[in-house]
Amino acid sequence: MVHGGAAGHGWGAYWFVAVALFASTVSPYEVFFFSSGGVEERWGSADLANARSSVLVGFPVGGFLALSLVATAAVVFHPEGVTLDSLAQVAHPVVLAFGGVGLAVAALAFFAVTFGAALETGLSAAYAAAQYFGWQWGKWVRPREAARFHSVLLVSVLLGVLMLLTTVDPIQLTEYMLVLSAVVLPLTYLPILIVANDRTYLGDRVNGRLVNLLGSVFLLVIVVASVAAIPLAVATGMGR
Repeated sequence: MVHGGAAGHGWGAYWFVAVALFASTVSPYEVFFFSSGGVEERWGSADLANARSSVLVGFPVGGFLALSLVATAAVVFHPEGVTLDSLAQVAHPVVLAFGGVGLAVAALAFFAVTFGAALETGLSAAYAAAQYFGWQWGKWVRPREAARFHSVLLVSVLLGVLMLLTTVDPIQLTEYMLVLSAVVLPLTYLPILIVANDRTYLGDRVNGRLVNLLGSVFLLVIVVASVAAIPLAVATGMGR
């Protein structure tokens, strides 16, 4: 997400981009997806090591890759005042650096992340709807036994495909969705922090003082991002 007019708005545009990027890393749908998946796959104490490795290794690697994309865009596109509006433009620096091999790797990466995101968001919508209305749910449950769950999943993916066939700008739509995600983040994160201190659910696995302190600081950051999201979007014209 790079806007050629960001410099014209000063720091406000950059703060908007920061809030949007922050919202993309802790989107509410991820909570529905991973918590429901954990219940479905019956995660237990033995899975804590895997969960910790995902947080301590996977998150930093993902953050580094995201930062690399932003840095590359700043070096390659920003000096030219270029606004990115297609995946082909995103892949351009990779092609310049690595040629055909880089293009092949970029194409494979684009397929992996878009396909994975479609599955995650579709399943998240199905999990949320089924659990709210009390339907049978689960990706391993046969469609005949959880018809409404699988229907929501299928319809969600199809709606996404149909949206791409319209004249709606997918990048701009994503930006609007990130703003809305930032607004509702406290409503997603606060219950997690509360449950993480409930011995009825977690027994001796509840948060310690240090983790609670870090969690409270993170909650404060989330609240600030939530409050600032819409004013920044309006004041900067969605960062443009």
